[in-house]
Amino acid sequence: MAIQSAFALGAQRVIGAGRDGAALQRVAALGATPVSLAGGDPVESLSEALGQDTPTLVLDYVWGAVAEATFTALGRRGLDDDTADISYVQIGALGGPAATLPASLLRSRRIRVSGSGAGSATTERILAEIPRIMQLIADGTLEVPYTAYPLNAIDRAWAHTGPGRAVVVPIT
Repeated sequence: MAIQSAFALGAQRVIGAGRDGAALQRVAALGATPVSLAGGDPVESLSEALGQDTPTLVLDYVWGAVAEATFTALGRRGLDDDTADISYVQIGALGGPAATLPASLLRSRRIRVSGSGAGSATTERILAEIPRIMQLIADGTLEVPYTAYPLNAIDRAWAHTGPGRAVVVPIT
């Protein structure tokens, strides 16, 4: 959904990084640039994918060592003016609860690091965005993966652990 949302909100280019080959194929199918972090040097892979482009927004669902590799890839040297204005949003922590943020990155780039979750925005702002997101889902711009379960299979829905959400639908 992050890739779909980024394009729906006007992103010109999206990079999706990870280790899961099947997930990276889905990244490519959605029009984003896949970056494999399996084997090899993740900093080199991310730097190569970025090329000369500097992102304006980074959505980090992993944190940990992946965030540290990304911070290194975003770093720069030299005294020329930096035109970048990067928002780095930490969303999840599947890769670990902590990441070291290099001081050199903070000195070499205009970068804002923030979180996404309870406390990172006001309840009023979050509630104000819900109709817009619902409309993007309703018109098919955002495809939300789900598994539907009839009401008489509520026990299976409750135990659902697969990809996507479990949705209980009335029996017809």
